[in-house]
Amino acid sequence: MSANVLFVVLALGMVLCVAGVLMWVLLRQRPVVTHASQAKANAKVYRDQIADLDREHESGHISDAEWQQSRDELSMRLLEDTSAQDDPVAKQEKPALWTAVLVAVALPLSAVGMYMWVGEPDALNPMAVQSNDKVDPTQLLQMAESLAQKLNDKPDNLQGWVMLGRTYRTLEKFDASVQAYDRALKLSADDDLKLERVEVLAMKSQGNFEGEPWTVIRDILQRDPQNYGALLMAGSASYSHEKYADALKYWQQARKPLAADNPDVPGLDEAIASVQKKLGMPAQVAKGPSAQMNAAQTPAASPSANTSGAASTGLTVSGQVAIAEALKGKVKPSDVVFIYATPANGERMPLAIFKTTVAQLPLAFTLDDSTAMTPERKLSGAGEVLVKVRVSKSGNAMPQSGDLAGTLGPVKVGSKGLKLEIKDQIP
Repeated sequence: MSANVLFVVLALGMVLCVAGVLMWVLLRQRPVVTHASQAKANAKVYRDQIADLDREHESGHISDAEWQQSRDELSMRLLEDTSAQDDPVAKQEKPALWTAVLVAVALPLSAVGMYMWVGEPDALNPMAVQSNDKVDPTQLLQMAESLAQKLNDKPDNLQGWVMLGRTYRTLEKFDASVQAYDRALKLSADDDLKLERVEVLAMKSQGNFEGEPWTVIRDILQRDPQNYGALLMAGSASYSHEKYADALKYWQQARKPLAADNPDVPGLDEAIASVQKKLGMPAQVAKGPSAQMNAAQTPAASPSANTSGAASTGLTVSGQVAIAEALKGKVKPSDVVFIYATPANGERMPLAIFKTTVAQLPLAFTLDDSTAMTPERKLSGAGEVLVKVRVSKSGNAMPQSGDLAGTLGPVKVGSKGLKLEIKDQIP
């Protein structure tokens, strides 16, 4: 039984229980208290009072005169209250049938109406609950436009410009995002803001850090060689351009000062292990300060124990890519082929990417965390992805007119045996 059906059954059961109790009270036959029955009750009270009076007299607490006077008064009141003639038969009150019917109908309806008014009916729909986790792009765009208008009136709001830049980045409006970061940088020349800005530039170029992004990263590292964000981004940039030795150097440098309980350590260790695997090196992660203290007591891990966990847990996407017969005459064996996966929500920044040439087609491929562009964005963290392929004559990571492409999905992470075909041409 699903959670929604269970909730409805329990709620309906509770309403029916309450309605049942009320209807039982309304429909049962109850005796009516008549004057005769009331007189009988009064007579018992007076008799008890006379008996108490007699005991007081016998104990000597009251005189004979007081006792006689009080007894006469009680006797007279007893006669007055019990002398009225009345129907001695106790009547039965008629059941409140129409009231019971009204309660039986109105109570469930009012309960449902109250829940619809003050409750959360959408919570009964699992799709609605899931959609709440994902902000509607239209609403997000309206929020961004509203924030932009407010910032025009208050242009000195640094946090506002940063928030606007991040919002536009989420909406993949990269030009607008860069402009917002430019306004923020006029108020504060913060290195972290510079890194966020160049990350947007790289996302706009589909992971290409050449040009301004690399210039900014190197400038920050020249001034602050241990800048954590710059080291991470330098490693990601190097990895995306297949400069694995440089990526290893930057990521190991970023890893060294981190304590073992730092939340970034697992992801960074996995990224280091994956690039070491690319270089054919034993997967030995640089240890932080706390790990170094216990290094002598910890046995050395074997290379096989440090391989990426994504493949062993099935968090991969694999299949075969081929080119359509109609397009084979439009490619050369040396043309570069990019096989990559992007989030199914529409983001264009790849989660994993594999590079080869047309000469290798048809080709069996596997995308996993070891082919991730950055340690922060992993294929294993996505539920569904779009698997794409593109043939670039120039070898440029940016799509260009004339490139050949193909798309499959969305597919669930863990899918195998996919058939990815290059069958379209970018106009």
